[in-house]
Amino acid sequence: MNSAPLVSIICTVYNQEDYVNEALDAVLEIEYPNLELIIVDNGSTDYSGRQIKNWLEEHGGKLQVIFISRSPGMPYCKSFNMAFEQAKGDYFIDLSGDDLICKEHVQKSVAHLEKNPFAAVCFSDAFLFSKGKQLRTFYKRKVSGELQSAVSDGDIYELLVAKHHCLSVTMVIRSSAFKFEGAYDESLAYEDFDIQVRLARKYPFVFSDHIGIKKRIHSKAMSVDQYKRYKSVMLPSTLKVCQKIKTMNRTQKEDLALLNRVQFELKHALLSANFQVAGGFVELAQELGAEGLGFRLYKKWLKHHWDVSAIYSFLEQLRRN
Repeated sequence: MNSAPLVSIICTVYNQEDYVNEALDAVLEIEYPNLELIIVDNGSTDYSGRQIKNWLEEHGGKLQVIFISRSPGMPYCKSFNMAFEQAKGDYFIDLSGDDLICKEHVQKSVAHLEKNPFAAVCFSDAFLFSKGKQLRTFYKRKVSGELQSAVSDGDIYELLVAKHHCLSVTMVIRSSAFKFEGAYDESLAYEDFDIQVRLARKYPFVFSDHIGIKKRIHSKAMSVDQYKRYKSVMLPSTLKVCQKIKTMNRTQKEDLALLNRVQFELKHALLSANFQVAGGFVELAQELGAEGLGFRLYKKWLKHHWDVSAIYSFLEQLRRN
């Protein structure tokens, strides 16, 4: 009988025909004895579904697999929650069909979580790569491979509120904590910021110093549209999460951390000419006590709807390329 905790890998695929075989092949290479794989084709309109079926015919007998095909697709958070209901793992990984999981990721992450039974999440480092070329690691490292500075873990709620401290694709999550906190918020367009702060409010996070995921950067990734010109789908969800955080905060320092995040999102909402949601960020910033020349400039920018989004979008495209 296998004594290692069961880990569920839930791989969601949407129009990732160029990448899904490589992502699934990487799952087969994982050095961990007790896995189940749940593959969700969430309404793909390309050949992703056919690629998955061909892969299952060749490799499906090598591990426990459930395949869910949705037609049409549904919002990501709802789709994931429904798939999670079928997962039996003590821990789970939310894997995108264009990312690659590293061989030792599960083993090392589970070991940390088993040593820290009150922790809800183990997170690690990742390689960010594009078109087969490694760009950088998420955390800065020396030429020798060592971290340039220690990565904070434990109670990191305030850090997560203030900035992008933890790369969600590397997270291995304790299933019981995820269930207890109500899983993903299905009213949101994306999941990671919200689930991170909700879990971190109540549970420690542990960091494992290893490369867990090779994250692919490409033009069709959902994150590319985070600050989409005029009609970001993600920014209204970010505002909603920030409003939720305000109700969860307990200290003035946490409110200052939230204000830091809100003004960052406000700036990008204005740069991308998402003026309606920018108004919501201005209201929240005022509730948090925002002041100073910079904030007065943001309010004037919003009032006059100065549109610099064409320049902003061009510069963002250059940066990604």
